[in-house]
Amino acid sequence: MSDLQNDRRIPVYLLTGYLGSGKTSLLKSWMRSPLLQDAALVINELGEVGLDHQLLSSASESSAALIANACVCCTGLPGLEQSLEDLFWARLERRIPRFPNLIIETTGLAEPGPVSQVLLNNDLLQERYRLAGVITCLSAATADQVLEHHAEARAQIKGADLLVITKTDTVSADALRALTLKIEHQLQHWAGHEPPHTQVAKSAHANFSADQMLEALDKAAPEALHHEHEHEHEHEHEHVHEQGHAHSAEAYFWPMPEALTPDTLPSRIAELQQCLGDRLLRLKGRIETSEGPRLVQLAPFEPLPSITEDHLSSQTREPKGLTLIVALPLSAEQQHRLQQLLQS
Repeated sequence: MSDLQNDRRIPVYLLTGYLGSGKTSLLKSWMRSPLLQDAALVINELGEVGLDHQLLSSASESSAALIANACVCCTGLPGLEQSLEDLFWARLERRIPRFPNLIIETTGLAEPGPVSQVLLNNDLLQERYRLAGVITCLSAATADQVLEHHAEARAQIKGADLLVITKTDTVSADALRALTLKIEHQLQHWAGHEPPHTQVAKSAHANFSADQMLEALDKAAPEALHHEHEHEHEHEHEHVHEQGHAHSAEAYFWPMPEALTPDTLPSRIAELQQCLGDRLLRLKGRIETSEGPRLVQLAPFEPLPSITEDHLSSQTREPKGLTLIVALPLSAEQQHRLQQLLQS
């Protein structure tokens, strides 16, 4: 019997991926699988109103902890440690169901190295949890722009045991082949003379199953690799912060308590995009319209938001509105105009 089969610690799956990469959609489908339906969740979001937390809580009866308005690779690390400790003690004392595994979904700006270090540097966590794999999502629709402009996205891929290229239905077969080849070359470059350990998979409409995910992680053998590279990840993290916190961003909440007409929201978002340009990293939230409740999401480099029916609106008491993730710094003019829009 292997060491992992003898290991009685709780497996932890770390799910990363840049803003808008499809992490939550994929995780929501995994939570319906018998393999992960009883997993505990730790969900990290920038912004006080956690939409991902609401969506995932509705998909599962599992225990969920939310670390809001902090990136877990930076100021949120103490919150992550506390959440993991609290979940373990609640499980031991039978205040929550005895979850067999745990999934951490990070904010799209988090790098996996420092997060995995939390499990290695805390004696209680190291004794009770083991890192079973790092899964990174990358949207095929915006991969080229995201990888070119955002170092966090490249770090997420470099730290992955499993890379899932998502939204493959949104690009042509030729574009997908070119992207896959580009990623494989990059992984080989990082690996040097060794074979790349990162497994690469593809997903359309979140159809990459939990079974496939666990099978791919078995092939990646992450347990040994993460111990081998832990100092490398730590060094990379320190280097990023020596450059002045490369992913400095701020969350804003845009309240929309009144029902909007179908034409009003797109025009407001267009005005926001004109104001912020590429400083607008993400937009998501719940709103009311004259046609009913809607979910709104806009990923980086996507020109138009996704506006879909909100079937869970009646199950949440969170205020209606949109959370914006904005890259800093903003010019004085942008800051002034943004405040005007948020108050309109």
